Amino acid sequence: MGCNGQCGSCGSDCGKQPLRHPNITGAILGQFMMDMARRVEEQKAGRLTEEQLDEIDQKVMNWLGATFSGRNEQFALDPEWYPTGVAGNLRIKLGQELAEAAGGKLPEDNNVLIYSAFAVFMAEAYNTMFELSKKGVTLFGEQPAPEMLLLLKRWTELLVGYDLHFRDPNAEEEKAEEKAE
Repeated sequence: MGCNGQCGSCGSDCGKQPLRHPNITGAILGQFMMDMARRVEEQKAGRLTEEQLDEIDQKVMNWLGATFSGRNEQFALDPEWYPTGVAGNLRIKLGQELAEAAGGKLPEDNNVLIYSAFAVFMAEAYNTMFELSKKGVTLFGEQPAPEMLLLLKRWTELLVGYDLHFRDPNAEEEKAEEKAE
C-alpha cells in the first residue's frame, strides 16, 4: 500500500506542500498581506487597538520567520535553501535594508536575518497600503492593486530565489484593444 501523505508514522514529506514553490510562498505572503489590510480596516473602525495590531504583527513576523527559516514542519523544505540559501539571497538583494532594520549592522546569523527580512516585508506592505489608501485605491478586490501584486512578486522571488514571470491581465486587455483599433 502506497503512502498518501496522511500517515503520520512514515515520516514522509509526501503530503506536505513544498515551501519553495512560488505558488505556495506567494499564497502565504498574499494571504498575510490581505490579512494586514483587513486588520488596518479593523483598527480604523475601532475594533483593534494599536497595541493589538502590534501584537498580531509580531506573531505574524515570528510565524513567517520560523517558516522561512525552515522551522515549520507543516511544509516540505529544501534543506539546501532553508535557512542558508534564502538568507544568502536576502543578504545579496536586501543587504542595506536588512542592516537598517537590524539597527545598522547586517545580522550574521541566518535565522536572525530572515526574521529581520519580515520586518522589512511588513513595513513595505504597510507603506504601500498607506500610500494607496491615500489615493483611494482599493488594495484587494476583484483585481488586486498592481502595486500590491508587484510587492507580492518581489518578495516571492526573494524567498524562492528565482525570477517569476506572470501574466498581467491588464496588459493583455490593453494589447487586445490596440489590435482592435
